[in-house]
Order: sequence, then structure tokens, then C-alpha cells
Amino acid sequence: MAPIIKNVAVAGASGNLGSEAVKALVESGFNVTVLSRSSDKSFPSSVAVKVVDFNSIESLSAAFEGQDAVVDTTFSFEPQTGSNLIDAAAAKGVYRFITSDFGLDPDNPGVAEMPVFGRKQASYSHVKKVAAEGKMTYSLIACGSFFDLCLENPVYSGIDLKGKSADLFDAGDNVLPWTTLSDVGKAISGVLEHPEETQNRPVYVHGAYLSQLDILEEAKNVLGSDGWTVTNKDMQPLLDQSFAELKSGNITETTFLVQITYCLAKKELTHPWSKDDNALAGIREMTSGEIQDVIRQIAQK
Repeated sequence: MAPIIKNVAVAGASGNLGSEAVKALVESGFNVTVLSRSSDKSFPSSVAVKVVDFNSIESLSAAFEGQDAVVDTTFSFEPQTGSNLIDAAAAKGVYRFITSDFGLDPDNPGVAEMPVFGRKQASYSHVKKVAAEGKMTYSLIACGSFFDLCLENPVYSGIDLKGKSADLFDAGDNVLPWTTLSDVGKAISGVLEHPEETQNRPVYVHGAYLSQLDILEEAKNVLGSDGWTVTNKDMQPLLDQSFAELKSGNITETTFLVQITYCLAKKELTHPWSKDDNALAGIREMTSGEIQDVIRQIAQK
């Protein structure tokens, strides 16, 4: 039987997802410690704060004293950050590690081969190796795209609510999982509340299964159907260009972005989960009204 998890350390707690993870964990009654690079960052008074050097396994290991679980929400592009956290947690006898993945299905070969997900795959491979050696257990949360964050940043969703424009990836009709940051935070808490059922595997959650066209229709219901500009992007030539840029070293800000949006356009890469862990993680599907509320709030920011 898996042990009861009470003490949880969160890396990346000041970020978009990390702050939601801390909030959900505190509300669920966990004792939370946040790892910070500096002492000048502000965190809730209900959590303990430890200043660490993320490049030092010794520093991280000391911070993990007495911790039952570690949650990595750093989203660093440096593979060493994730492996340092994993190695330090294993060295200190931490029971459960949640990797900084929070996205598409890591076991989908096409997703795993995308260079943009290289850091995530490196952490996933490393934590599986550590778990296979019996040093620690792990969980990974597959949540699809962040619904609210991607709508706030239209380059990821293709839907510009304030500008009333939509760039559809291919036809825009691929249905995929979307989850709000707050629901992902709740899923993190739910995983740690059910350590045995979530041990050493991806946990699949979603707030809604929607295509870009579905989101556009909901946005029109909220913001009105007039004045929208809709275009379609052929994603294959854009992906080919992305790979050419990587090969030549002529990398731009869109080189990796295209790889993400390509995945969102392709059913073989992104689709409703065949296994759904919403009930286990304490997540329920959003209603149409709740989807529209998120759209309305973001459009009014």
C-alpha cells in the first residue's frame, strides 16, 4: 500500500501553473514548501519557503528533507533542471515525483519525437529509469493545452478574442483536450491524494474536448458573430520550415511554436484521451456556460 502523502515541495511555484498548484495543495490540506531561487519573491504565508540552487543536487537534496512528494512546475528548457530535481528527490528518499510535463500524451511517439518537447521527454525518461530502480515513484499529468493561458496568448490557441480573429491550424476541426490552470492545480492535488492509483504512469485529465472551431463558435456566442477574420494555416509546410530552421541553426521565435500548433492540428498526435482520469483526479468537465465565462473574462482583461 502506498504511504499517505502530506509534505509536498513545489519547484516553480511563482509561475502560472506553480501558483495554482500551491493554491490547490494548500486548500487540500497538504503541508507545502516552495523552492525559490531568491528570497525576495512573495508567497502565501501558509507555505514554507526554501531558497535553493537549482544547479546543485546537494542544495536541492537538503531542501527535500522530510518531503513526501516533489512537484516540478519549472518548465525550464534546460534538461538538467528536471534531472537535478529528480536525482535530488530520489537521493533524499522522496516517495512521489510529478514531472514538469502537463501537456500532450508523452507516450505518443509522434509527440515524443518533436524537438520542442525534448526537455519533457528527457525528464520523463529519467524519472522512469529512477522508478525502475526502485528509488522513487512518479506521476505525470497529461492535460492537453492550457485553456485559459492559451486563449490569453493567441499564438498558442489561434483564437484572438480581443482582435476577433482566428488562425485555424489546418481546418481547425481537430478535437483535443483543454484544461484550465486551476483545474490542473486541482489534478496535482488529486494525484497526491491517490498515490497508489496514480503510481508510475501518466494521469489523463481534461476540462473540455474542443476543436478550434468549437472555441470560435463559443467565442462568437459571447462576443458576437460579426467582425471576425478567419484564416487557415497549412501546418505541414510550416513544420517543414521549422525543421529546416533547426537544421541550419537559423532558429526564430516561431520555430518551436509551430511544432506545438502542428501537434494540435493532427488527430494522430492530439485527440480525446482513450483513458480518462478526471474522476480520480477530482476534475469535472466544463459546461458550455463555464467555457463562455472563461472566454468573457479573458476578452475583458
